[in-house]
Amino acid sequence: MSLSEIDVAKSWTKRAGDVVVCLEDEVVTATIDRPEVRNAISASVIEGLDAAVQLAEERQARVLVIRGSGGTFCAGADLRELELLRRRPARLDEFMAYLGGVLDRLETAPFPVVAVVEGHAVAGGCELLLACDVVITSTTARIGDRHLEYGLAPAAGSSVRLTRRLPPARANYLLLTADLLTGEQAATWGLANCAAPPEQLEAAVEQVVSRLATRSRDGTATVKTMIGNARQLPRADALRRERVLFQQHMTSPDAIEGLVAFAERRAAVFTPDHRAEGHDTR
Repeated sequence: MSLSEIDVAKSWTKRAGDVVVCLEDEVVTATIDRPEVRNAISASVIEGLDAAVQLAEERQARVLVIRGSGGTFCAGADLRELELLRRRPARLDEFMAYLGGVLDRLETAPFPVVAVVEGHAVAGGCELLLACDVVITSTTARIGDRHLEYGLAPAAGSSVRLTRRLPPARANYLLLTADLLTGEQAATWGLANCAAPPEQLEAAVEQVVSRLATRSRDGTATVKTMIGNARQLPRADALRRERVLFQQHMTSPDAIEGLVAFAERRAAVFTPDHRAEGHDTR
């Protein structure tokens, strides 16, 4: 379902599956809304997150914010649903592939994705966090892989993303011990960008999201492509591709506006109609 087909207004709130999606001008916020099970991931949660990403893409949002209701981010996959799926391997594989695909979409989206973490972000919740570009957490949050606590293994990316995000000793520790970090520790380790006391969390989120929302859409998409290339391609190929993307970006209206603004000693203003025809950030 395309949420943008429901309403063309600049600001509204709708429900998609078990996710409440809010469009506020150029920022989309997706709130997982299953507080009775600490926002555990079900098929309806995946559907809602997928719809939120699609909306952000269709509306060319500047930022997508992901958070949870009821004071917690996400406690991982709904193990009751997982137990039922376990008896039907094809359905289980379909479920995990759908979740993994949505997380891949978040990671490669042409806009920044911000995770706002309160309470717990464990197992699948940690995997969701790892697919986001910026993580803002409460100092009292609890974050970790946690799969082995119940004899399970990850299937939505933490064995890959966590290993690439952290030094081996730290990634191995979190994956193998199933231990949890506080939000403050997560920021120190590099799993979060910043940690704020609970009473200051919303102010910290507003500050970061407001800054991201002023960035060039075209420039952001280009840089996110560069980041993905750096993670996936051999070093020489990533560097070569960076130069190609740079050359392409220099023809965009946003790059031209940035150069003119610098020369005129003023702040750059990036308009909604930002893409040069034929400009490609792949």
